Amino acid sequence: MNNKLLIVIGLVLAGILVAGMVVYNNTASKCEANLPGGSLSAQDAAQKMLDFVNNNLLQGQATASLIESTDDSGLYRVTFDVEGQEVNWHVSKNGQLIFPQVIDLEQAEEPAQEQGKTIGNFSVSSEQTCLEDGKPVVYFFGSETCPHCKWEHPIIKEVMEKFDGLVSFHENMDTGEDMDVFNKYSTGGIPTLVMGCNYYRVGSGESAGAEEEARVLTALTCKLTNGQPGDVCGQVQDLIDQVQ
Repeated sequence: MNNKLLIVIGLVLAGILVAGMVVYNNTASKCEANLPGGSLSAQDAAQKMLDFVNNNLLQGQATASLIESTDDSGLYRVTFDVEGQEVNWHVSKNGQLIFPQVIDLEQAEEPAQEQGKTIGNFSVSSEQTCLEDGKPVVYFFGSETCPHCKWEHPIIKEVMEKFDGLVSFHENMDTGEDMDVFNKYSTGGIPTLVMGCNYYRVGSGESAGAEEEARVLTALTCKLTNGQPGDVCGQVQDLIDQVQ
């Protein structure tokens, strides 16, 4: 598994153990009413949380840096970066309680089961190919506030244009749609790519470069379309042969 992703996953798991609680559905506002002490500013509460994360969880293995902190249902939603991965946690307004994730039980999905890794550091799932109108569905989840998403977004768009009419592309850039799919295949970070529900990855392909990332996305899509269109897929046959 990618070392950066391991750090983020370890951070989330450690945070869950340390926090000892999760906010379910819309109960966050109820938590605020029972919290001791006054409120801090969004910036100060976020910094207090990040100090804890850096000093007690990451301990020099990586650094969590603040992207933004906003008011969200009685808590502060803190978006921060760890080794190129965007992570979203919540913190109480007095800075004393950390909520590593917010789960909506109405939409909760069983996480996808990883069956191994393939090209581009994509995970291979045990799921059947998800279809829409008979075409494989490709999901992109990202945000304009995330620099890694802004890097990945034009690449996946350009690749998907080559498969016009052969795949259904859900371009979820700040849309809030398809959250059931996001919750199933993402660890909570963005960008998240889900290719036909067969291949998925949290994080961008920046380390390999734009050209190689485009080739990887093309090869994975060709696996979903059974090698069509031929002129496009023929150019990445070497990578298609490596796809698990």
